[in-house]
Amino acid sequence: MNAREIADRLAHQAADVAAHLLPRGKRAGQEWKAGSISGDAGQSLSVRVAGSKRGVWKDFATGDGGDLLDLWAARHGISVSEAMREAAKYLGVQL
Repeated sequence: MNAREIADRLAHQAADVAAHLLPRGKRAGQEWKAGSISGDAGQSLSVRVAGSKRGVWKDFATGDGGDLLDLWAARHGISVSEAMREAAKYLGVQL
């Protein structure tokens, strides 16, 4: 399983993944809103949890963004390859 496949699987569970990574955030329509990559409460970071852009995130305060695998890596301060291992475990799939 490669990074794209893991990111796609995370996107299919975008609302749950966003809540897992940013537990102090909250749902607002088709987005999960948080204040920062640290998970603070607020509105500047948005994760699309529904619609055609499901699984895409952007922190409008910093300009950072990407897919949910990128968010996983940024949130935990780890490499994408480490994030792949953690996300695969979360999803219950083998790499």
